[in-house]
Amino acid sequence: MRKTAIIAAFTACLSLPLSAQESTVLEDGTPVRPDDADKLAMFSTHFTGALRVAFAQGQSGDIADLVDSLSGAAMPADDAIEALQGDWKCQTIKAGELSALVVYAPFDCRIEGNIFEKSTGSQRTRGAIHRDSGRLIYLGTGFVQGSEVPAYADLPTDPLSSPNPGQIWSDIALVEAVTPNRARLIFPDPALESQMNVLYLTR
Repeated sequence: MRKTAIIAAFTACLSLPLSAQESTVLEDGTPVRPDDADKLAMFSTHFTGALRVAFAQGQSGDIADLVDSLSGAAMPADDAIEALQGDWKCQTIKAGELSALVVYAPFDCRIEGNIFEKSTGSQRTRGAIHRDSGRLIYLGTGFVQGSEVPAYADLPTDPLSSPNPGQIWSDIALVEAVTPNRARLIFPDPALESQMNVLYLTR
């Protein structure tokens, strides 16, 4: 099982439409924070590094969940936007760094137009999905429940050191719809606890 899992996940990584250098402006004119552009440029490094740790040290059931979340080819971006609309159950999977692999119980997420929000759980995120060079990129504000939540464009230079109540950070992710009932957001080098997060959406 573990050999099959490794092949499936690394194949998914090789198929991701990412470039070695990322602009600080998306195709639709939306500015990207320089640190987030760097994370996207290093996507494959973070992705494969997190998988190596997860497969080497993770529990077999958690590895199976990770592989499920990464399985399946992504829809074209234009088709995905329509398929993504509505309410979802979203499961956070954290890999690498603080813990080898942690799989959380599902929470609630919703996509309306291009607006995405994870609305339950202690760590949440809110922002927008953008078309960019044939792919979908999420830019949002991550926050601990109860925090004051500025828009992504209004985040301070160092959000984690913000004097505002609570805890906030910037989020960037690759968004992929696999079917109308399965999708994922893959966060390279997230601000807290891990080298990669997958937010696995099902309904």
